[in-house]
Amino acid sequence: MRKTWPPRRLRDETADRLLAAVLLIWALFDVPWWWRPPGHAGATPVIAGIIALAAAQSAPFLWRRRQPVAVLALAGAALAVKYAAGLNLWSASAAVLVAAYGLGAYGGQAVRRAARFLAACALLAVFVTLLAGHGTHGGPIDCALLATALMLGEVTSAHRDSALAGARHAQDTERARLARELHDVVAHQLSAIAVQAGAARLAGPGDPHAAPAAIAAIERQARIGLTELNSLVRELRLAGDTAPGLSPPLRLDDIAGLVERAAASGLRAVLRVEGEPRSLPAAVELAGYRVVQESLTNAIRYAPGAAATVGVAYRADGIMVEVIDDGPGAPSGAEALQGGGAGLAGLKERARLLGGRLEAGSAAERGFAVRAFLPGPP
Repeated sequence: MRKTWPPRRLRDETADRLLAAVLLIWALFDVPWWWRPPGHAGATPVIAGIIALAAAQSAPFLWRRRQPVAVLALAGAALAVKYAAGLNLWSASAAVLVAAYGLGAYGGQAVRRAARFLAACALLAVFVTLLAGHGTHGGPIDCALLATALMLGEVTSAHRDSALAGARHAQDTERARLARELHDVVAHQLSAIAVQAGAARLAGPGDPHAAPAAIAAIERQARIGLTELNSLVRELRLAGDTAPGLSPPLRLDDIAGLVERAAASGLRAVLRVEGEPRSLPAAVELAGYRVVQESLTNAIRYAPGAAATVGVAYRADGIMVEVIDDGPGAPSGAEALQGGGAGLAGLKERARLLGGRLEAGSAAERGFAVRAFLPGPP
């Protein structure tokens, strides 16, 4: 039952209400009510004044996250009035310490700097009062408690900032991963569809089978793209690779299908596999698949009709994926920015995150080459 019971956390507003109520109830114990024995009951104006002080030192904590300076000022004023009137200081002192904590925990940058300065002054006051107190410890203890409350508030604020920075970094990382996946899924299929659509448009009347074949290829590429896109959407909705209904992740075995579809789009592509194929981590196999997919997409886009060789070499420490075409070479200018540049940057990021590397550039003689090494267990 302890494992299945959902963890609960008080809302900020509820916690502030409870805190204000506790401080108010504590302060009301100091009120000399009418029903107390003779000599302990106070006059009506005295009772009303102490109740007002109790409200002033406790009710503002309802807004302590938005106005920490005002809350500390009111609590400090109530403490000063009680001290001057010779009243019990315990509840007011507690309110000041809680308000001092809120100064560092909920204040802005300027307020937090002021809280750090006050904490330093309180620590200095500890030593001064110890030297000047001639054996009394009331003043040093009060200053030490104040410094502790201020520093705890700063620690809480720093911890919250660190948690927010970590969450923001995780969000940025996930957005970058999603951008890479969307680019790799959509760009490849749209490039193939564009090529087939151009073939259908240019099909002459003397070849009645060319247009239907191109349209069939467009339909096939669109269905494949939708399948991959749906798999990506389900992955975002369902946590974990083993979630029910989630399509199996793309693997190196699927590269043969990529080569066949590239050939159908007019690219003369062949696949060469070296070494003994073996199962690798899903992230490594997906990255290898994306390298081939993006490289063939760029070859279809920038070198239509060229020949490409796809090589997958299984090594003891991982895999080497290589795609070389004999087209005109690397794209330049606006084309590089709009097309392969963004995809290749995503591939380099994939390889780097896995501990590998990727190189892309003009081939030795003619064409364009993409080479990636992805580490994996032996």
